Amino acid sequence: MLWFEDDRTILVKHEEYEYKLPDIGKPKWVYLSSLGENSLDYHQEILEYLRKNQEIKLAFQPGTFQIKMGIEKLKDLYAHTDIFFCNVEEAKNILNKRDEQDIKNLLKSMHDIGPNVTVITDGPKGAYAYDGYEGFFMPPFPDEKPPFDRTGAGDSFSATFTSAIALGKSLSEAFLWAPINSMSVVQYVGAQKGLLSQEDMLKFLSQAPQDYRPQKIM
Repeated sequence: MLWFEDDRTILVKHEEYEYKLPDIGKPKWVYLSSLGENSLDYHQEILEYLRKNQEIKLAFQPGTFQIKMGIEKLKDLYAHTDIFFCNVEEAKNILNKRDEQDIKNLLKSMHDIGPNVTVITDGPKGAYAYDGYEGFFMPPFPDEKPPFDRTGAGDSFSATFTSAIALGKSLSEAFLWAPINSMSVVQYVGAQKGLLSQEDMLKFLSQAPQDYRPQKIM
């Protein structure tokens, strides 16, 4: 791990072992994130499970090795995704558009791969979402104090956004919730300490400034 001021770079090395989908029943949502580089067949197993259970929705936040696999190898999984999450640099790598500066083009291109809703985060600058019809920018929730460690900010954002949608909230409501958990997590070391309950998030939301709302960009 490399740590400089409030940013950390985590060096990734997954232990190689045989991936096998356990009996998870029929949850309403599956949240798929970072897996090792030897997991390509496992992705196909997950996809087949989802195809047999069409009522189950998929949130997909790829990790380092899933991004390296490229679009073609995971194209059917992207096409089956309900909500897709990545940051700006990851979007450029996935799309092989490293010089693209227009976030609208990144949103549209990621959506064209297949996800119903594409969410692209941009660290402390905010986040963007596109559902094929409308695009939005969401500013960050004001920090209570300077962030201590940004590890887990993206994960907490994505998990909170997905949870809000799973609870029946609209895209705009999910966008209001997600940055609040990110704001709290970066006040602590690690990705878990600082995660808020729904009740605590709503307290912060009730105290939000007037300009804390999704802004339409497309």
